[in-house]
Amino acid sequence: MRENERGNTFNKETMKKIIRVGIIGLGGFAGSHHAAVQNLEAEGECRLVCTCDPAPDKFADKMKKFQFAERGVKVSAHYCDMLDTHGRDLDMVVIPTPVPLHAEMHQACVERGLPVYLEKPPTLDIAELEAMLAVEARAVRQTQVGFNYIVETVCQTLKRRVLAGEFGPVREVRLLGLWPRAITYYTRAAWAGRLMMNGRLVLDFCMGNALAHYVHNLLFWAGDHSLFSWAEVQAVRSELYRAHAIEGADTVFVEAQLSQGKRFRAAASHACSGSAQTEEWIVCDQATVIRTQTQGARIEWHDGRVETLASDTRNLLMENHRAYYDYLRGVTDRPLTRLADTRPFVQLCDLTFIAAQSIAPVPSVEVTRSRISTTQAGQSEEYVAIAGIEAAARAFITRGQWPSAAGVSWARPGGSATPNDLPQLSAVVKAMMVAPSA
Repeated sequence: MRENERGNTFNKETMKKIIRVGIIGLGGFAGSHHAAVQNLEAEGECRLVCTCDPAPDKFADKMKKFQFAERGVKVSAHYCDMLDTHGRDLDMVVIPTPVPLHAEMHQACVERGLPVYLEKPPTLDIAELEAMLAVEARAVRQTQVGFNYIVETVCQTLKRRVLAGEFGPVREVRLLGLWPRAITYYTRAAWAGRLMMNGRLVLDFCMGNALAHYVHNLLFWAGDHSLFSWAEVQAVRSELYRAHAIEGADTVFVEAQLSQGKRFRAAASHACSGSAQTEEWIVCDQATVIRTQTQGARIEWHDGRVETLASDTRNLLMENHRAYYDYLRGVTDRPLTRLADTRPFVQLCDLTFIAAQSIAPVPSVEVTRSRISTTQAGQSEEYVAIAGIEAAARAFITRGQWPSAAGVSWARPGGSATPNDLPQLSAVVKAMMVAPSA
């Protein structure tokens, strides 16, 4: 390694600028970013300069694990102290903190001239996103939002083939997302499963958080202007449900009309049992592509041919870091997902709430509870599952059959909304919070 006159470090073998990184946070998903940066630092890609946490003493074991002392990592108790003390020594800041903190932290970095890697979702409040975009207009470099799968080779290969018209016009994009989550998933943080907190919209729900990567992917498949384009949302229908004891929704059925006549359909739930199931569908005139994270992509041609594409086996969080480093070095001309690229995703999430108008509590008689072992030592966690949720989700994905129209006992009709209804979001959510339980 060597330094130039401005103190920037370069990898001597490649003369590649080593990106100087600060990470806000030590707990939660910040730990995954610390692991990724430590690995990339060993490869000569970056260097972790500093990090912070309101209670750093709680993470003594983690700091030892990540060899902070040996690596010379500085630790602050507040993110503003970190930025003010070490900002001149940074090329970027990673923000993997709770979603309600994203806007203020993004603004603090931009105002100090620091590029930002912002974890997904940037926010689930369209008004807050527009305010963040106004801040972003003053940024020295564009923010990258951490939707991980856009970096995948197979993801970009499929999109190029879609744009080339190889499969014929795209008609529909679909998502089946059944991800069981223990009751403790909703007690891990004060904002988990909340609609509002301290007077601000949170809207934590399965489609907007845990399954957000895949929803973003579907809008990516339907974007038809260029490789990095996402379809616009024109109208939404939805039904929302809850089986967990939370404010928000743990189960969602949503259908949307997208730009250029394409249709979006998703069924997602954390109130389910068994192994996690994730399927992305791209339905075209000549072929249907079904993609999973474990089995790659299966292209089922309508003439009977079948083609498979292997999954990307790389560490995608590390690859997203590499991609942003290349953008900061000037190797590429844009981040993978810019803040502005998330507008369709945030609008879709908000319109899902506005269209549904309410969250239907699933009656207790329609919910099963089970304890599942989580460790070899016999520790277990409690899970809840809605009766018949997998069958209802598959009927919706494959046939467009709404649970409320299929006579499902726990189902209730939802409603519809368009982007013109977005100003109603806050009022609709507040009404949901005072609605009586079933």
